[in-house]
Amino acid sequence: MIAGLKFLHIASLAVWCAGLLLLPILLQRADDPVREGEAARMRIFAHNAYNFCISPAAVIATIAGGALLFARWVFEPWMFAKLVQIGGLIVLHTYLGQCVATLGERGYVRPALPPVLLLAIGLGIMGTILFTVLAKPQLDAAMMPDWLQTPLNRQLLLSPAPSR
Repeated sequence: MIAGLKFLHIASLAVWCAGLLLLPILLQRADDPVREGEAARMRIFAHNAYNFCISPAAVIATIAGGALLFARWVFEPWMFAKLVQIGGLIVLHTYLGQCVATLGERGYVRPALPPVLLLAIGLGIMGTILFTVLAKPQLDAAMMPDWLQTPLNRQLLLSPAPSR
């Protein structure tokens, strides 16, 4: 079961990350409304890739990763650092989705950030995630905020309920 979850997680991550690197390259050429035939093909390709390939891969990667988190019981400080970095991928994914929607509405898009910078941001986030997962750095638990270290109502979830 663990091997299957890992395969599903890694395969869907590969598709998701490849899509997040493909879209900025595509957006680099989508800033000129004059190239009508190319713009129409690009708009359809970007829409289908984002909605039917990249987004489902992101959902599958997230679900499989969450299942692995609980199946392997990996609640280490480095894992929380990885989850913060995954949040960066989600922000990038959402921004690129907004650019794809704008491309579909107008026929062209000029992102606020240059596509080369979006590509560099994506590569940077993916690189830090890969480093975190492979190196599993020893992070001090004291770096985490108090609300992550203290159980709700100051009780452990597995502790017996107080008798009255």
